[in-house]
Amino acid sequence: FNTLLFQSLAERNEVSVINFSRQYPNLLFPGKTQMIENESEAAEFHNRMIDSINPISWLKTAREVKRFSPELLIYKYWMPFFAPSLGTIARRVKSNGKTQTLCVIDNLTPHEKRPGDLILNRYLVNATDHFIVMSKTVEADLLSQKPEASYRLVAHPIYCNFGAPIPKDEARKRLGISEKNVILYFGYIRKYKGIQYLIQAVPKFLNRLDALTIIAGEFYEDKMPYIQEIEKTGQSAKIRLIDQFIPDEQVNLYFSAADLVVLPYIHATQSGIMQIALSYELPCLVTRVGGLPEMVEEGQTGFIVPPEDSDAISEGIIRYFTNADREMIQSNIREKKSLYSWKHFTEQIEEMVSEKK
Repeated sequence: FNTLLFQSLAERNEVSVINFSRQYPNLLFPGKTQMIENESEAAEFHNRMIDSINPISWLKTAREVKRFSPELLIYKYWMPFFAPSLGTIARRVKSNGKTQTLCVIDNLTPHEKRPGDLILNRYLVNATDHFIVMSKTVEADLLSQKPEASYRLVAHPIYCNFGAPIPKDEARKRLGISEKNVILYFGYIRKYKGIQYLIQAVPKFLNRLDALTIIAGEFYEDKMPYIQEIEKTGQSAKIRLIDQFIPDEQVNLYFSAADLVVLPYIHATQSGIMQIALSYELPCLVTRVGGLPEMVEEGQTGFIVPPEDSDAISEGIIRYFTNADREMIQSNIREKKSLYSWKHFTEQIEEMVSEKK
């Protein structure tokens, strides 16, 4: 996201980037790595200064930003843990009387709630002049904390940095897939993602379909319950678990091989995975939580089902593969792609900030 935002802004503006030297302490980080493995893919982001748990680095970062005296400081926010660092940097930078601050909010209400979340959110929100929200759910959360907020509701742009589609037959050959239909879950695996309901749906739709379900992503919690859930289905051969972070250069392989992306979330705000699917013109089956239904036209670009309901997930998958007009759905998705450009996203930022000058 940040790379594409940088590239779009840089087309019309002078832009500098300051990155994290450490996002999470190892004790709190459930994944395997916090860094991009191929550093050449993130050359603009090598200025690593912000340590989320070192206040001295926050002060140094603020001094560095003030040295440039920019018109606008942009930061992305997805959990209260980052409020102290980002809120402090924003406050100190805007004290120069020139720089405005803007926050792109993924989540204001965190997926895993903890004591103190509201206080931390307020610290960040009150340090910020403008906001970009990408779903009505986050819009409501923002206005509940800051009714007078200066903000724009702008849909999450599509991801266009993972390479061109690969012919489906070639992608499946490279992945060793022989099944007629391929269902894909893609992304980090955490409790709120509801993967267990997709797993439970597999034996139900396999009565009607020849299908492989791929679950591709790094576990952010104990994977044994999921492995046990797969074994309980009696269909382990039809569920492929790829327990790793998928590097950028392999993303197009999985999406090119798939027919349908399933996001069985228990709760959510929005999902960047939907925007990857959109870029590869794939329909999504999503649960009716948060901002997910805002991105899907039922039966036209995808399907919406209740959360925590494996029967509904199975029925939605069967409906797509047996009854849906797949060519019509793909045509609708192709038309919809044009609505989610990075140019439009950055124009909203520029317009909002220019109005306050």
